[in-house]
Amino acid sequence: MNWLILKLIAVETNILPNSARSIEGILKLILSILVYGIGAAAVIGVVIEGIRYLTARDNEAQVAMAKRRLLEIVIGLALWAVMWSLLKWLIPGGLVL
Repeated sequence: MNWLILKLIAVETNILPNSARSIEGILKLILSILVYGIGAAAVIGVVIEGIRYLTARDNEAQVAMAKRRLLEIVIGLALWAVMWSLLKWLIPGGLVL
């Protein structure tokens, strides 16, 4: 009977994968979430602004706003790429996801 109680108590409730049980693993997990999150946000932003650009018709203000936001998305992705390459250069052994 005691074995059954101990078996029920020893259930793992860890939500992190086994690879993320160290500081290095947690940082890699956060970095991969950021990489995929920024990519997803950029794709969603391009789709939304593309739809806004297509539906603007003759409204010059809406066309200009859509173009400006698309340019901001491209600049943001370029800055992210520069930061990523800088991190790969600074960290010994590079970044591996």
